[in-house]
Amino acid sequence: MKFSENWLRQWTNPEWDANELAEALSLAGLEVDAVEPVAGQFSHVVVAHVVSMEKHPDADKLNVTQVDVGQSELVQIVCGAKNVAPGQKVCCAMVGAVLPGDFKIKKAKLRGVPSNGMLCGASEIGLPDDGVDGLHLLPSDAPIGMDVRDYLDLNDTSLDVDLTPNRADCFSVLGIARDVHAISAAPFKVPFVECEMAGSEPCSVAIQVAEPKACPKYLGCVVSGFNPQAATPVWMKQRLERSGLRPLSLTVDITNYVLLEMGQPMHAFDLAKLQGTVQVRMAQAGEKLITLDEKEITLKEGTLVIADDSGVIALAGVMGGLSTSVTDATSAIFFECAHFAPLAITGKARAYGLHTDSSMRFERGVDPMLPERALNRALSLLLEIAGGEVSQISAHISDEYMPSVAQITLREQTLVEKLGVAVPAETVEAIFERLGFSVVRIADGWLLTAPSYRFDMQIEMDLVEEIGRVYGYNNLPEDPVMAPITLRELPESEQELMALKIALVQNGYNEVVTYSFVEEKKQIALAPDLPYVLLQNPISEDMKAMRTTLFPGLLQSIAYNQNRQQGRVRVFESGLVFYKNDQEATGATQVPMLAAAIVGPVAASGWDEKSRNADFFDLKGDVETLLRMSHQLGKIRFEACRNPALHPGQSASLMKDGKEVGVIGQLHPQLLKTMGVSGTVFMFQIRQDALMTMDVPAAQGISKFPEVQRDLAFVVEQSLPVQQLLDAVHVESEILRNVEIFDIYRGQGVEPNQKSVALTLKLQHQERTLEDAEVEALVARILQVAKDTVNAQLR
Repeated sequence: MKFSENWLRQWTNPEWDANELAEALSLAGLEVDAVEPVAGQFSHVVVAHVVSMEKHPDADKLNVTQVDVGQSELVQIVCGAKNVAPGQKVCCAMVGAVLPGDFKIKKAKLRGVPSNGMLCGASEIGLPDDGVDGLHLLPSDAPIGMDVRDYLDLNDTSLDVDLTPNRADCFSVLGIARDVHAISAAPFKVPFVECEMAGSEPCSVAIQVAEPKACPKYLGCVVSGFNPQAATPVWMKQRLERSGLRPLSLTVDITNYVLLEMGQPMHAFDLAKLQGTVQVRMAQAGEKLITLDEKEITLKEGTLVIADDSGVIALAGVMGGLSTSVTDATSAIFFECAHFAPLAITGKARAYGLHTDSSMRFERGVDPMLPERALNRALSLLLEIAGGEVSQISAHISDEYMPSVAQITLREQTLVEKLGVAVPAETVEAIFERLGFSVVRIADGWLLTAPSYRFDMQIEMDLVEEIGRVYGYNNLPEDPVMAPITLRELPESEQELMALKIALVQNGYNEVVTYSFVEEKKQIALAPDLPYVLLQNPISEDMKAMRTTLFPGLLQSIAYNQNRQQGRVRVFESGLVFYKNDQEATGATQVPMLAAAIVGPVAASGWDEKSRNADFFDLKGDVETLLRMSHQLGKIRFEACRNPALHPGQSASLMKDGKEVGVIGQLHPQLLKTMGVSGTVFMFQIRQDALMTMDVPAAQGISKFPEVQRDLAFVVEQSLPVQQLLDAVHVESEILRNVEIFDIYRGQGVEPNQKSVALTLKLQHQERTLEDAEVEALVARILQVAKDTVNAQLR
């Protein structure tokens, strides 16, 4: 919210300078981002009247002017501006004036002709660019000889306040002034006379509100007979410009002015362009509207619109339509001023690629009692400046849908506990009265009724916060916090996520944090079978789906790095994925995941070895490292799978107790272009709960008896996963300690459709030396089980 300091001081004028005012607002929760003067520093610049002008005798581009500056004699000034002409009112820097940049004006001769001053353009006196190539022209009624700083009210500053979403009541000078009054206790007054402007003639426009829940209050009236050529006053233009708005035309400027002054959006339609009844209704799918910025939009069902018999003429609470816009030829208007429910407007502007001051306010909430005051203020300004006649105000109000004011109890004890100081009761009551609350003293505190514009007041802590910020956080005692801190014990059976992250970092990975909402097209491409949640109010069209996998963010990070000539990328992320579930209160089941992706060389190139690209087994080794840290490697099986995101020949499911807890594999080649990546990308994703529970190691003595090893080479079908052979070999035995693969062979001596898998069996007893007979018996049993289970033959 940007506004003029002088404008604010018409409402309330504390004894603070601009910087003190900014600091007080910031400490009260209304953070001031900038305090800027509205013009550069200059002096001795006055309003001047160009009486006459002649061509310079020795310069084609210079003119010799005689200027009236309010003194007894005319002043001769040589001027090179293209737009100088007799009869103009301009800004004149007198001899002795100092302009921005410490530029001093002295008597001079230009090509032999004396010049006693300088006629100035906007930029030369530090004003915003007025778009004129030449002098900054003043209105014809500007008083000659008056200091330009006083005439243009340039001893002013512009304050820019960054409002939090809950303080929509401060999206106006009125709202800011109420808070300044509460903070400073300076008097507060409305700087204009508020009166009922309704005329005696009925409103000629019929109004129908078909959606009273979305629009519980709709006011409208007709203004006719005003001067369409009337210009916006200088003071109004200045306040608009200092609030960041560009003056356009009188009607538009008045609606923008009241928007900034009181916080109420409103709209004016050209009466001659309206057809039939003005309706507040929901749009029908496929209806079209050309907005004021000449953008054609196709409306969706559920969008609140203003329409007449010809169709939609405005997007309610967002922007008007071009077909009924007010122009310089408009001689009669239909003024509307309404209260729209925030939920009826939220997200609609963004959904159509629009963003307006009106939608920003209606989305956050507008005082439901404000439309009458704001409409009367706008009508008063219009009649004062351009004349005309006003009809009766047609009001459509649905009391059952109007927001109710909140009544909240504040206990004295709560105030002491939360603020750490006993604020005197009279101070508490004075603060709430200045904030506009109705205060009733009760036994243990106060019963407070919030004003209609403080719709953010809901619970007792809201009231505590109000006292804290107005009383002043700097005034609260600096007492040490007596809060015992008990560190949570980490059971030995619980793995720390940070330890897993550190392991990945030590292995060359970099952690990334990506958005939880992703592009719907990529979501479907990577996980077409998983139900996902669509956001009703997405940041943008490519961030509308809640992710069901961490892969989109990882692939986006890889694409970002590859686009910047980074060929070797290793990234990981821990975060939530969201599966649509209507049974949950949030509409989704949230599952913590850990995922990673690699592409490019397995290691940085070196002089001593040839670089190679990372493959499936490099990533599988990193996954096994994480599983080994959690003592879960023996419980996790890697089983071949078909995953839409992964290459069908290089992908596996991570299975634990018969359930899939993760996947690993190569990104499907058909998805490279969709994801914007290149090369061979390998990825894994695993549920965090599969890694976070560890088996607690049990101490066991080392056997002092010798270990026996037996090497067995099995011939099996080429397609048989080695894991199945290992499962078959791991028979129950008190002496079988471990089974390791030491060779896989294909070639001469082995049938083309078969392979040889060589295993080492490690046998040992804890309390005695093994006998040959029992070793041979176990080997025979293993051979028989392997043959029966997977048809493995001893080579």
